[in-house]
Amino acid sequence: MTTITRPTPEATYRYKALDDDGTVHKSEMVCRSEAEAVSRLRRLGLRPVSITESRSSALGRDYSMPGFGPRVKDGELAIMARQLATMVNAGVPLLRTIDVIATQAGGSLLGSTLEQVRFDVESGESLSDAIARHPKIFDYLFVSMVRAGETAGALDSVLLQLAATLERSVATRQKIRSALAYPMAVSVMVFVVIMVMLIFVVPTFAGIYNDLGGTLPLPTRVLVDVSAATTANLPLLVIGAVAVTIGVRKWKKTEAGRYRWDWLMLRIPLVGSLLLKSSVARFGRTMAVLTKSGVPVLETLRISSGTVGNAVFTRSLLETREAVRNGEPIAHNLAKESIFPAMVIQLIAVGEETGALEEMFDIVGRTLEEEVEAAVSGFAALIEPLMMAFIGVVVGAMVVALYLPMFRVIDLVQ
Repeated sequence: MTTITRPTPEATYRYKALDDDGTVHKSEMVCRSEAEAVSRLRRLGLRPVSITESRSSALGRDYSMPGFGPRVKDGELAIMARQLATMVNAGVPLLRTIDVIATQAGGSLLGSTLEQVRFDVESGESLSDAIARHPKIFDYLFVSMVRAGETAGALDSVLLQLAATLERSVATRQKIRSALAYPMAVSVMVFVVIMVMLIFVVPTFAGIYNDLGGTLPLPTRVLVDVSAATTANLPLLVIGAVAVTIGVRKWKKTEAGRYRWDWLMLRIPLVGSLLLKSSVARFGRTMAVLTKSGVPVLETLRISSGTVGNAVFTRSLLETREAVRNGEPIAHNLAKESIFPAMVIQLIAVGEETGALEEMFDIVGRTLEEEVEAAVSGFAALIEPLMMAFIGVVVGAMVVALYLPMFRVIDLVQ
């Protein structure tokens, strides 16, 4: 059997080509030369119209700032998985299916990635091996489920399960973000108001009170001193804030920092409970889908540990995987961790005893997702009055401190 060697990408080429129906296709591909680009387009059944090297795209890809480059969202992957499942189930050839989805994605990151995937599949690789070349886009869960579907000969049904899982994950994440968006926006607004008062408003009042003379009330003196210190050290405060932000971001990228940060997040009142239920729900859904797809239990635990989105859960699941490898039940080891609810432990234990792990994991995921929805609704209803009270206390205290001397203006006038 001939081994196909994948060419080393050296440049990005932007092309325009026509298919047999006369439809225009515009996108990019990574090749070693223009001749290779022409050859690949012809193998895809396309007639090249124009091919130009896109130097700016190559530069942007090589030197883009981490966290600010293009990325593929889970919602896009869910849509792609559902389209792929639908077309495969309808009998459309896999290569044609990938080509159609890549064309629909246009010149986006997903579209260019699917062009590479199509080339690899056409070269003889399986779909799972082709997408595994792009771990930043297709995670362990995606690759493993596609591989399980190929092995079982049920790629379409497995992809539909994957799409449903991704869609539920996106919906849950959006609900949590929506619930947290209001308090974050209010906190930023309060911070801006406080800084404006300290830098511009308080100094004006301080000048007036200084002209009047006399002794200011303690709250006013404290506010004036804080304002003076903030105004005098504003550049240092800005530099310090930037340095702390960068330091925290780098610290969070370390294994110990990520674990500690996630541990702290789980202990924030209200927010911690919401994040905990969300992570456990994702764990249950992922385990249910993988178990149903025929993935071995050790592999399901490894994949689930990478998809829960919390380092505390990840470490716990990896420890559980080692315990299961040594013959211990899943529930027995999870029970050692205080983060998993007792109901979840009992359901998993029953599943192991009755041989119905798939159903129990599905119940865990569905139940916790419903609890997340209820918690989000309760959080949204509770956080608004709390934030209004917070604004009233903080801003109101500053205003009262500013106007306290007005009540004693006669005593201040000499």
